[in-house]
Amino acid sequence: MRKLNVLARRLVLLFLPVVAAISLAAPVNAASSTPAVRADGAVSAADAGSPVAPLQLRSYISNENASGLGVSRDYVDSLYQAILPGHRRTDGDPHYWTRAVSFYVGPGYCADAWAFEGLWLFTRTWRGPVKVFTPQTIAGESVARWAIRNIRTC
Repeated sequence: MRKLNVLARRLVLLFLPVVAAISLAAPVNAASSTPAVRADGAVSAADAGSPVAPLQLRSYISNENASGLGVSRDYVDSLYQAILPGHRRTDGDPHYWTRAVSFYVGPGYCADAWAFEGLWLFTRTWRGPVKVFTPQTIAGESVARWAIRNIRTC
């Protein structure tokens, strides 16, 4: 009986990665209430069962931190329009914005801004409190890509 239990555990450990890999490759559930955004910016209306026109992605901000980041998609007087959760981009869940024009660094914090120009390049460190407007065009790029990294107290 003990040999059978050991064998059963080994089989579970052997096949668990296969099951996980198959689960990750499964298509989006047609009953999903949120659109699926692909890497090219196109949106699939999985809940309607038909594709929609691709988003005209112009710019995004990637929050590469564990904490939230204030971001805006429009030029507004407020410091930010929404909080972007950690490890998310403005063109994905939960916002699905076609552009992001600014981010906010709160008082007592610093953050590093990076831009994609064929490769990720450090632009500068921002010391809060500051609202930073990100350029909406980057030479040689069709999408202005910004990454905010290393939010820390300073």
